[in-house]
Parts: sequence; C-alpha cells; structure tokens
Amino acid sequence: MATAIVALPTQVTATAGAQASPVAAPTSTPTVTPPPTLTATPEEPGQTIGELLASIERAVEQIRGMDTPPPVRHLFVDQAGMRARIAEELNDPEVVEQIVHDSVLLKLLGVIPQDSDLGAIYESLLGSQVLGLYDPEKEEFFVLGDDQSGSGSLDVEAQLTYAHEYVHRLQDSAFDLEEVKERESDDDMSIAVSALIEGDATTAQTRYMLENFDFGDLAELLESALAAQAALPPSPYFLQRSLEFAYVEGTAFVAELIETGGFAAVDDAFENLPRSTEQVLHPEKYFVSEVPLELDVPDDAMGPGWSVQAENVLGEFFLKTWLEALGSDRAGAAAAGWGGDAYVVFEDGDGGFALGVVIAWDSGPDALEFFDYASDALDEHQDFSIASGGLPGVLEAWWGPGGYVVMSRWDSGAQGDMVAIGITPTGGGSHALVYALSGG
Repeated sequence: MATAIVALPTQVTATAGAQASPVAAPTSTPTVTPPPTLTATPEEPGQTIGELLASIERAVEQIRGMDTPPPVRHLFVDQAGMRARIAEELNDPEVVEQIVHDSVLLKLLGVIPQDSDLGAIYESLLGSQVLGLYDPEKEEFFVLGDDQSGSGSLDVEAQLTYAHEYVHRLQDSAFDLEEVKERESDDDMSIAVSALIEGDATTAQTRYMLENFDFGDLAELLESALAAQAALPPSPYFLQRSLEFAYVEGTAFVAELIETGGFAAVDDAFENLPRSTEQVLHPEKYFVSEVPLELDVPDDAMGPGWSVQAENVLGEFFLKTWLEALGSDRAGAAAAGWGGDAYVVFEDGDGGFALGVVIAWDSGPDALEFFDYASDALDEHQDFSIASGGLPGVLEAWWGPGGYVVMSRWDSGAQGDMVAIGITPTGGGSHALVYALSGG
C-alpha cells in the first residue's frame, strides 16, 4: 500500500503504508520529538524492553477492547536509522511521483514558494518528528532507540509512542489496513480515512497515558513537547496543518464516534469509512451519510497542446487550509457548505502548468460566501495582485506566483451554484479555462 504525501492533499503522517506516530503532544503546530532516552535500569527491576512492550500491549488491548494479534517483528533503530527509513519510503517511485504532482499543485495555488523542494521539506519534517512506525505491509514495528539487543529501558515518551503504534497493529489485525486504504476513492477520502486511523490510535494512546503515567511522567512529556516545538524545522503553514489533521481533527472525530457508541462505533467506522474530510470536520454529516457530489473537469478543457498531469479531489479541509495559508480569518466559514469538487493539473510539455477546479456547494449562499472570502484573501495577500476587469461576486482575477488566477461563480442548474478556479500562465488562458469549466 502506498499512501500519498500531499495528495490527501497533504498526508505526510503516513508514508508508503507505514503508519507514523504523531507528535508528542499535538498543538496548533507540529512538534519535534527528541529520541527516547535508553537507560541502564529497566522500567521495573529485572524487566526487559520486551517485557515492557508486552505490558504496554496488554494495557492497550484492554483500552481498545481488542484481542491479542499474532506477534510481529520489532526493529530498534537510532535517529539516523529512523531518518534513513523515512527517506527510503519517500524515495519509493509512487511516492516520488506523488510529490512531483503535489508540488505543482501547491505552487500553482501559491501556498509553497516556487523554488521549494517538497521532497526535502517532507524529509526534514518527518525526520524530526517520527518516533515510531508500524508498517502493515511488512507487519513490522520500527521503534526509535539505539538498543538492538532489547536490553535497557524506554522513557515515557517512547512508551507512549509504542502505545500509539500498537493500536495500528490492532487495527491491521482486525480490519486489514491495506484493504482499508484500497477502498479510498480519492485523495480527500484518503485524508479522512487517515483521520479515523490516527484519531483512534491517538485516543487510545491518551487513555493509556492517563491510566499509567504519574505527574512526573506528564511533566517529562510536557518538557519534551516544548523542546520539540522550539526545534521544529521551518515549513509552510499548509504543510504543518496537513501534518496535524489526522491527529487533531481525527481525534475530535473519534470522540464523536465514541460518544455515540463507545469504541464499537469506531470499529463500525472501519467498515463504513468516512467519505470526505467534510465528514470529519462535521461529524453530523457522517452520521447521516452525506456524501460528496461527483464532479469532473474535462480532460480537454485547456485545448490542444495540453495534457492531464494529475486529477483528483481537493476537499473541504484542503480549501479551508488554502485560505488559512493566504491569511483568511474566515476560512472555516468559507469552506463550510462544500458539496464536492474535482481538479485537473494540466501540462504543456514545455514546463508550463495549469490548474482547473470546479466546486459544488450545498446552497447559493455557501457558494457566494466562499467566493467572497476567497476573493478577500487573494486581494489582501502580498503575493497576489488584483487584475482588471472583474465583477464582484461573479468573476474576479489576480496575478499570483503560480500564474494568472481567475475565479467565477455561476448557477449550474441541476447541481446548483458552482465556483470554478482557473490558473494558467496567461490571462487569456485562465479566462478561457474558467469559461470551459462553467459549461460555456
């Protein structure tokens, strides 16, 4: 199973099928977690690391209400080894291709610098944060620590990380994470499913912490989290929030599931997967099975000389985070009411790229709200300049770092009010693209 990196649109919390542990203490920004301290004295007198891990496993099984799965391999690696493992995953051909696609998309939208090396950013972010991995394809744990023999002891942070990763092992045994990921229909759904997977693990991990750690342990975790935040490598806001989503919003989503029916409701969600990030952000839409409209962007919308480089779905979380990255303080309201979307990235073979997006909304006011707030954000952002000839609320244009941006709103009839976004190297090209997207 190969999990996308940004195509979720930025699922950097899991690489090439390996479920990565979250940051030590999720906050408003991702945090760096230093490697665990291995000491000469085990957690309990005479207790080996193997026995310590087994005790964590039994406790997590009880919290999660799941049976003991068949044993799997535990590989202890140091920080350099973990970074090498992450680099190996990022160099997988499918992941490399995904990063290329994602880099073009994010540069067209102006949320990462035009000279960014997205693969290097991911490697830096993940290499500084990942404490452990569970790979469902190989059924292996990778635990951060320099003890290959299994003697010694893990500090509380590493124990907490292992509790989180062991939930992924339980999920894999019960639901087959490879098969779960195969049921994803698009990138937005992929992010939503990751939110279920990571939200479940983070919830169980938190309960383990509260039931097994004392105040001294909690103080140690807090100190580590603060140090981690200070050491976080600089990265674009969009990527930071995309890294957090599966853990922060995923945990909130799982809390809503548990409130309706305990962990049994979480188990049911693995059979009835969330279909969109909209359902994660607004769990009431999951409970009533409100699914996105299926839209498409014509492959020939750019005309002769252009071909499709990538096509997929952005989703409510992507649109919300895009506006936040542009500085909007109304991004949540703007993206709420999302009803479905589709996008295509085009290429001309000479290094030119274009983007066409169509977005459906639950109502006319929802479409107008997005159009107005997105227009305001683009108007006020330093990297965009207003182009002439716009019609407020209907058609507006800007020059941006990724090209000439045109946004339009219209009533499509059967699918209600729609918004289209076109970005090409020229003003004429962008207007023509939006005209084609709106059925003109």
